[in-house]
Amino acid sequence: MQAEVRLPELGAAPVVLSVWFADPGDMVYEGDRLVEVRAGSATFDVAAPATGRLAERLQLPNDPLQTGQVLGLVEVEELNVP
Repeated sequence: MQAEVRLPELGAAPVVLSVWFADPGDMVYEGDRLVEVRAGSATFDVAAPATGRLAERLQLPNDPLQTGQVLGLVEVEELNVP
């Protein structure tokens, strides 16, 4: 299963992606700092929505973004419970 990394509502200022903190294939944990975005002169972190591996980056640094836009995908790790 994949979880979408989505841009939250950050106000009216134009938003661009600044930097990714993980590469595709890297393990990420729910709540980890995953992406930094810039809105005007402020920066904001977007957290990983689930624990798993970053499957894909759908946006790149300096890409203009809109609220709700999918930035990337996390392949959720299945827990093996006996």
